[in-house]
Amino acid sequence: MDCFVGKKKSDQCEKGLRGLTEKVRLFQEEMEAMMYEREKETRAYEIDMMVFAFKEAEWEQERKKLKEELKRLRKAVEEKDERIRVMEDRSEGEKSEKNGEFLGTPSFLVEQMREERVWRDEAVDKWKKLYLAIKAELDDLIQSTHREDGLYRRAEEDMIEELKMEVKAKEGCIKELKARLVFVENEEYSRAREVDILRQSLKIMSSRKASSFSLSKPNSALLKQARKA
Repeated sequence: MDCFVGKKKSDQCEKGLRGLTEKVRLFQEEMEAMMYEREKETRAYEIDMMVFAFKEAEWEQERKKLKEELKRLRKAVEEKDERIRVMEDRSEGEKSEKNGEFLGTPSFLVEQMREERVWRDEAVDKWKKLYLAIKAELDDLIQSTHREDGLYRRAEEDMIEELKMEVKAKEGCIKELKARLVFVENEEYSRAREVDILRQSLKIMSSRKASSFSLSKPNSALLKQARKA
């Protein structure tokens, strides 16, 4: 009876031990999956930042080219203005309409250069507007990206902090389960030891009973022989 009870308790302990081991394994797998997802998100974020850095460098190069082009056009306009002023100074004293009718007169050249200056001014104005529009668009894009980057970083930091807290809680659960597992293993060992001691005791008792039975049997035979005599 005691052996049966001990065996039943041993089976229950073994079943509980298997259950705890399975829980620990599931917790560890869940933590590994969470860490893998976070690492994958971090790698994707780093790739996005590298792509943005390359694009930002390209934007800076384009902005630099636009600045140089605008500077070149301004210089050309200034040179034209200077030439026009020189021509106007030279033709200031000339008032003859007849001379102004000929194609090669200074008055005609002045008028032609004035028209060219107007065209240059319009071209420079267009380039300037285009440059300012592109610059404003790039600045807005960069600021927007920086804002999104800041929000993403804060969200990432919050997620990391939440993950740390969750991992800490999981580690606490695993630690507790491992402690219970050690306790159950010790209980299992104690139960097995008690069952073994009980078996040894039963074996010794059975051996003693067999010995006493074998000793009493010859004495009864001698008693019967004495009675017959």
